[in-house]
Amino acid sequence: MCNFVVGSREGSDSRIGIAGHARRAVPAGKRLEKMQRIRGIVLRTVKVGDSSLVVDLFTEQHGRMSFVAHVSSSGRRRSSGAAFWRPLNMVEFDAEVHGQGRLPHVRGVRLTENYADLPYQPVKQMLAMFLAEFLSRVLRGETADGPLYDYLTTSLRWLDTARESYANFHVVFLLRLSQFVGIWPNIEEQSSGRCFDLRSGTFVSAPPMHRDFLSPDEARLLPLLMRMNYATMHLFRFTREQRRRVLQVLLDFYRLHLPLVGELRSVDVLRDTLD
Repeated sequence: MCNFVVGSREGSDSRIGIAGHARRAVPAGKRLEKMQRIRGIVLRTVKVGDSSLVVDLFTEQHGRMSFVAHVSSSGRRRSSGAAFWRPLNMVEFDAEVHGQGRLPHVRGVRLTENYADLPYQPVKQMLAMFLAEFLSRVLRGETADGPLYDYLTTSLRWLDTARESYANFHVVFLLRLSQFVGIWPNIEEQSSGRCFDLRSGTFVSAPPMHRDFLSPDEARLLPLLMRMNYATMHLFRFTREQRRRVLQVLLDFYRLHLPLVGELRSVDVLRDTLD
């Protein structure tokens, strides 16, 4: 038996807005919310017309939501320029959250975290591109989750301030994120000679009747990887082939349990950057 619960993305209470963006619905009988102060992390943007963006965010208050932001660079709307909506920016703004009918419009946006390094250092830029695309797939349908939001903001701040030895950041990030999205693997029954079944998320005594498993040689390293954190990851030395293999296994694991992850366009660029 597997000891994790895979969260369903298909039963979420949402409606579809512009270009397939999720719009959170208001439960029956609940009064519509008025102007709210929203804090969130930018996941992706889609240009709409000459001066607007639909921005997808993971918000502290409501989880995954979409908003309309005006990006004119002149006059009184200068504060809503496109630079605010770079992937993984942490922002705060006012919005009238209707819950139905139309996407809320952003008012008075500001950055809550002024990154010093993340948007400018080439390796960190590629990590950010990968993480933003990955989170955009994984966090579909997620509702408000304070611990998850804190994990994301803390991780991004750590990456921004790191000066060296962060080539394994994405590995630790994905490993730790699995706990928050309900697919944390069970490593309690690990012993010599056992395989790890990626579908059940457990160690097994014999190879399963499918191809989604790790051989005993690879499986024995999993408990070691699970002990990695941002402070200790510099102690783990991987060759280019090992780092690629670890990332591939992690992505396969996520795809098996969260099918919406799919193929990511940024993976190849990230691999080339870290080689």
